[in-house]
Amino acid sequence: MTDPVDSPHPTVERYLASLDRELATMPRTDRGEVVEEIRAHLHDSTAAGQPLDAVLSRLGPAEALAKAYLVESYLNPRPTGPGCLTRTFGLVGLLIFGSLPTLLVTIILGPVGLAFLLSGPLLLAAGVCGFFGVSLEPAVQSDLQPWQNVVGGALMAFVGGGCLAALYHYFRWVVKLLRAVVHGH
Repeated sequence: MTDPVDSPHPTVERYLASLDRELATMPRTDRGEVVEEIRAHLHDSTAAGQPLDAVLSRLGPAEALAKAYLVESYLNPRPTGPGCLTRTFGLVGLLIFGSLPTLLVTIILGPVGLAFLLSGPLLLAAGVCGFFGVSLEPAVQSDLQPWQNVVGGALMAFVGGGCLAALYHYFRWVVKLLRAVVHGH
């Protein structure tokens, strides 16, 4: 049998179907490329005058050939996602356009959060002490009524904690974004 495999040959189709089944764990596009590569090899070999049985014998069983392709794909995985140049431009763009907002968010939320979170409990304590006629001067000086100090201190602590929580979540988002750009996800 030395005719080139131009039309679907039953032996070739069974071999390629078996190969495709054995490559089931490989991504569909890669699997299709392998099957087409083997189909082209069979066509070229038979077109050159080699008997189909001899070509299939050299390739070996479809299961063994599939295992060889799977091992090769595991040892030499194809890069996925954007290339190095695209990731580099993405990272530079993120740093250029992300730096100013990050600087502003950090400058605003960091000090405001710390100041409110630290002074809120002091003001709250001054209010509670004010109910009992105890003054915390010179540590806390306030012209407000004790109840106003309690409410204001609680609100300040809440706002300070919220600012720091927002800053924390913002930084987590920025790190996640940077990882996505660097790793190409």
